Amino acid sequence: MAWLSRNWRYFVGGIVGLALLILLVLAAFPWGVLRDRVSVKLAERFGSDVSIGTIERVEPLSFSPTLIVRDLRIAQPNWAGTGDLVHLDRIDFRFRVLPLLRGKFDLTALAVDGGRVAMVRSRDGRKNWAPDKRGDKGSASAITSLTVRNLVIDYRDAVQNRRFAVTVASDAQGFRAGGNGAIDNRPVTVALSGPAIAGDGAWPFTARVNGPTITVDAKGTMASPLNTRQMTVDLTARADNLKTLDALIEAGLFGTQPVALTARVRHDDPSWVIEKLSGTIGRSRLAGANATVTKADEKTGIDGRLHFATLSFDDLETDQGRAEAAAIERRIGPRVVPGTRINLAKMGNLDGRLAVRVDRLLDMAGLRSLDTVLAIDDRRLTVAPLTVRLAQGRITGQVVVDQRGRSTPKATFDLRLKDSRISTFAGGAPIDAPLRVRLRLVGSGDTIRQAIGRSNGTIGFAATGGVLPAKMASMLGADVARGVLTDDDAQARLRCLGLRLDVTNGLGRIDPLLIDTSRAQTQGQGVVRLSDESLSIALTGTPKQRTLLHLDRPVRITGRLQSPDVQIPPGVKSAGGILRMLGRAIKGDDTPRAGNADCGALVRRVLG
Repeated sequence: MAWLSRNWRYFVGGIVGLALLILLVLAAFPWGVLRDRVSVKLAERFGSDVSIGTIERVEPLSFSPTLIVRDLRIAQPNWAGTGDLVHLDRIDFRFRVLPLLRGKFDLTALAVDGGRVAMVRSRDGRKNWAPDKRGDKGSASAITSLTVRNLVIDYRDAVQNRRFAVTVASDAQGFRAGGNGAIDNRPVTVALSGPAIAGDGAWPFTARVNGPTITVDAKGTMASPLNTRQMTVDLTARADNLKTLDALIEAGLFGTQPVALTARVRHDDPSWVIEKLSGTIGRSRLAGANATVTKADEKTGIDGRLHFATLSFDDLETDQGRAEAAAIERRIGPRVVPGTRINLAKMGNLDGRLAVRVDRLLDMAGLRSLDTVLAIDDRRLTVAPLTVRLAQGRITGQVVVDQRGRSTPKATFDLRLKDSRISTFAGGAPIDAPLRVRLRLVGSGDTIRQAIGRSNGTIGFAATGGVLPAKMASMLGADVARGVLTDDDAQARLRCLGLRLDVTNGLGRIDPLLIDTSRAQTQGQGVVRLSDESLSIALTGTPKQRTLLHLDRPVRITGRLQSPDVQIPPGVKSAGGILRMLGRAIKGDDTPRAGNADCGALVRRVLG
C-alpha cells in the first residue's frame, strides 16, 4: 500500500512538473522563430507576397509577452494594383499566451509607429483586406491600449465610388483620424475622434464627413474602444440626394431630391436598429421611421416602418431623373400610366418587410393618402395590402413584381376602386355618378408603363345613378335635334355606364361599352392600345324617343387617353347633312328606339 501511494505521488508530481515545464516554455517561448511560418500563413490569407523583417520578444519571461515586429510588408493582390496592401515600419503588440491553448488570439495592447495601409474594394465587390471574407467582422474590442504614430490609411472603393486618405494618431491625448477624400468624385473631409484608448470600457466618439454634397455628423458610444460591432450613434445627415448618402451607409438607396435626416442607430452585430428617423426629402416630410436591418453572409434583411406626413413622388427622383422624364414626355406626349422603374435586379440580396403610411400625397389630383406593406423575398416584391384614399373613395388591392429567375420582371396588378365618383377624376366635368373600377393585369417590363403596355387581363369601369346635362345625353344618343334645342340647364339621368377592356399583349378590346341615360343609349366598340395609350373607338347612339334629326353615322374617338380627339362624321354640321336627316324624318324613316338597359347585369359583367 505504501508502494502504491509512493508511485501515485511520483505520477502526480510528474504531471505537475510537466505542466510547469509547458507553462515555462510558453512564458519564455522565442516567438521570433515563427517569423517564416507567420509570413507563409499571411501570404495564404491574403493571396500575395508577405515579408517580415524581424520579430523580437521584449520580456524574457511573461504570460503576456510584448513582441516587436519590424518592416512588415503585405503586397497587393494582382487584381488590386501595384504596391503594398500593408507596409508598417514597427508594430509593438502584447497578447495573452494561455488563450492560445484554446485556439484564441487575445490581443490586449497595440502600438504602430509609421506605415501605410492601402485598402481596395473592386467593382465586383472583392476586398483586399478580407479576400476570403473571414475578416469582414473583425473588431478591436479586445484591445485595451492603442498607440499609433505616423500611420496613413488609404481607402478606395469602386462599388460606391468613394475614396479617403486618413492619417491616424492615438496616444495619451486621445484617438484622432482625419483626412480628405471624395464621394462620387466630389471632395469631402473626414474625421473621427475619441478619448485615449487605455481600457476596455465604453468609448465615446464623434465622427464627421463634410463636403459640398454631403454632411454627416455622428456622436455615439462604442461598447469598447473601436468596437464597431456594438455601438449606439446619433446621426444628423444632409445630402443632395439619398444615393449620395448611400455611398456611406450602403443600404441600396436611390436618387432623390435633397435630404435632411436625423436618427438614432444601434449596432449589435449582426443587427442594425434604426430609431427615430425623421426629416425631409425635398418637399416631403418624414414624420418617423424605424427599422431593424440584419446582415448575414451576402443577405440583408429589413423589418420596419415609414411614416410620411407628406409625400410627393416627384421628390423620389433627382433633378436629372426629372429632366429625363420630361424629355420622354415631350417626345411621346403626356401619359396616364407612370414610367416608374420596377426592375429588382439590384435587390437580390435584400429580403424583408416595410410598412409605409403617407398622411397626405402631394401633387396628385384626387389622391389623399396611402397605406401599404412592402415585402420582398428573393427578388419578389409584394405591395399588399394597398390602400390609397381619394377625395372620394379608395383604391385597394395588391401589386406583385416577380423577378425570380428572370431578367425582366413580371408585374401582377389586382386593384379595385370603390366608393368614388366620376367627378373625383374629372373635376369640373358636367357629368357625375358613383364610380367603381376593377383592374386585373399581368405583364412584363422594367417599368410600370412597359409592363402594362405588354399585359394580359381585364379592366372594367362601372357607374350608376348619376346625372349629366340633357344636351349631352341627347347627343350621346345621336338625337341631334334635342341636343341642339334642349335648355342648357336641363339635366338627364345617367342610369348606368359600363366599359370592359379584354387585354391581350397590351391591346384592350372593348367588350362592352354602354352608356344608358334617361334620354338615350350609346354603345361603343373599338380598342385601346395600352403601350402608347392610343384610342380607336366608334360610338353609336340610339334615342329613347322619336327624334326629328338622328345621326346615323358613328362618332369616332381617336388620339390618346390624355387628349382624346372626338370626330363628328363629315357632313353632319353642313346644311346638306341636316337636310338629309330632315328628309329621312319626313319620309318616316324613323330610328329604332332604345329601351332601358339591365344596369345590374351590366355592372356584374364589366366588374366580374
